[in-house]
Amino acid sequence: MRRLPLVILAFSTAAALVAAKPAKGPAPAAPVPDSTIGLSRTSVFSVPAPPAIAKAAAEPGTRPRLPRAFAGSPPALPPGVAEFLPITRARHACLECHDRPNAAEVEAVPVPASHYRDLRQAPAVERQTIAGARYVCVSCHVPQTEAPPLVGNRGGR
Repeated sequence: MRRLPLVILAFSTAAALVAAKPAKGPAPAAPVPDSTIGLSRTSVFSVPAPPAIAKAAAEPGTRPRLPRAFAGSPPALPPGVAEFLPITRARHACLECHDRPNAAEVEAVPVPASHYRDLRQAPAVERQTIAGARYVCVSCHVPQTEAPPLVGNRGGR
């Protein structure tokens, strides 16, 4: 006796599914060509060689300072920093000119006070030496080049 209601339910469900018409929706969108994605406007499967970037031919301190890319961005380094790398504890050529005691002497931009604070462990304590997280300058500061910007910036300039 219990099978009869289940059989009727199964047949009525099957009949309703067969009788139902598929709903008409919008036509599927055309695929997006891979050549319209990204900055290079070429196929994502081609790997074009990037253009060579000409380094600015000037010594540190001889060029005017570039405006920052956006508010709060780190300033760009002068060209020719390759000879100062790698930065190690024994050899930190940036600090030879930009550390507080030396900066006034050589008329260099001094390292800002924020770099003498350990913002993670003791942000209120100003140290006498550069904080460990701020020690490797090139992790935030990039060298100046004569390269045009890849994309426009409507922000800080």
